Amino acid sequence: MLQRGLYLFRLLGIPIYLDFSFLVVLPLLALLIASNLPLYLKLFGLPQEELSGPWPFLLGLLAATGLFLSVLLHELGHALAARRYGIATRRITLWLLGGVAQLERIPKEPLKELWVAVAGPLVSFALALLFWLLRQEAGAAGFLTHYLALVNLTLGLFNLLPALPLDGGRVFRALLALRKPHLQATRQALALSQAVALALGLFGLLVMNPFLVLMAFFVYMASRADAEATLLAQALEGLKVKDLMTQDPIALPPSLTVAELLERSLLHKVSGFPVVEEGRVLGVVGLEGLEGADPRAPIARYLQPPLFLSPEDTALSALERMAERGYTRALVLEEGRLVGVLSKTDLLRAFQARLLGLSSLDRGPGPG
Repeated sequence: MLQRGLYLFRLLGIPIYLDFSFLVVLPLLALLIASNLPLYLKLFGLPQEELSGPWPFLLGLLAATGLFLSVLLHELGHALAARRYGIATRRITLWLLGGVAQLERIPKEPLKELWVAVAGPLVSFALALLFWLLRQEAGAAGFLTHYLALVNLTLGLFNLLPALPLDGGRVFRALLALRKPHLQATRQALALSQAVALALGLFGLLVMNPFLVLMAFFVYMASRADAEATLLAQALEGLKVKDLMTQDPIALPPSLTVAELLERSLLHKVSGFPVVEEGRVLGVVGLEGLEGADPRAPIARYLQPPLFLSPEDTALSALERMAERGYTRALVLEEGRLVGVLSKTDLLRAFQARLLGLSSLDRGPGPG
């Protein structure tokens, strides 16, 4: 999720990105704040001020920017807490519904996951207190300090909802994992997340709030993706590329025709092959890239650039790299020599087998 975006800068060594949806939501949020400025002033008990021309929008833009900067600091709290446990953050992305800190992995130890999860809300509550202490009682500074105190408090509380991938869902799973297997804790956290999402969506429909409905949809879909990623990481834990790859793969010469390739694919029940000439890997060719190909043409015409892996790479990192670049297979090299091919089918088979084993352990021993 959120792989695309505009690179902004590095903050404490962490790349910060801006998703393109942010460019749409920021001016819309600024307009929404500007149009409701009298209501905000009344809510905060501030004197009503007559603002005309571009000033309401500019004030709304400052408030919206402050909100997203607060979200950035919230995500930075997660990143720094994870760094304390030796877990790097690949990137922080600001997007339509806030921000996402993409950690290299979620801590397996429940207490570590608990502290990483609560770090973000703690930052939000600290910012809310700071702006409340710095609040002014009039003018633009008065509105901004009151607004940012309120939104940081709301941000912290909302993220503590017990639903994955929100912080509260991670806290709930970590607390469950203190006394039961992580797999079982993840499944129970997913069940609660789905219930919270449905309740949030129904409430949003009742009060006619499309933002709450959108958030409910996001929580529902993201909770499933989060749980699936957790199960995948646990199922592939400890496995390396060398454990799953097909060793000594069939390599084809670049002069082979497409028709001959199709014959070999049927014979060996393989959908893709590395193409090698004089010991040098030229690329890969797969059935998915041969639509409309001339059967008499050499396969060299339809080569695709390969993704190279090492036998010592972890299975999970291999899957992530293949998914990021859209590859269905990767070539495994050792000291420049082709030693294997790893396909998504190999990874899926390992995931299914290990997950069945984990599920059996999760249920505990049967009656003996």
